[in-house]
Amino acid sequence: AGVTHAVAAAGNLFNASFRASAPRDYAEAQAQESFRYAAFFHAMREHGVALPPSVFEAWFLTAAHGEDELQRIEAALPHAAQAAQTARP
Repeated sequence: AGVTHAVAAAGNLFNASFRASAPRDYAEAQAQESFRYAAFFHAMREHGVALPPSVFEAWFLTAAHGEDELQRIEAALPHAAQAAQTARP
């Protein structure tokens, strides 16, 4: 959808941020286009995917996430990316 984003990961923890590169510290995390997260969050939720309520929180992938859950996430992402792209501050 053309929305600028980066994903940082460590093991089964990861986070998406709305900036060109993953933030390396809190100041860089604050400088992202965090206004996009609310639209992204709600679009994912509308498609059955629950995310952390804040752009500053880590996401977790666990053994409880099977093929069905991963397919649901994959199907929801284009809708959420579009919502994030069209979000305005």
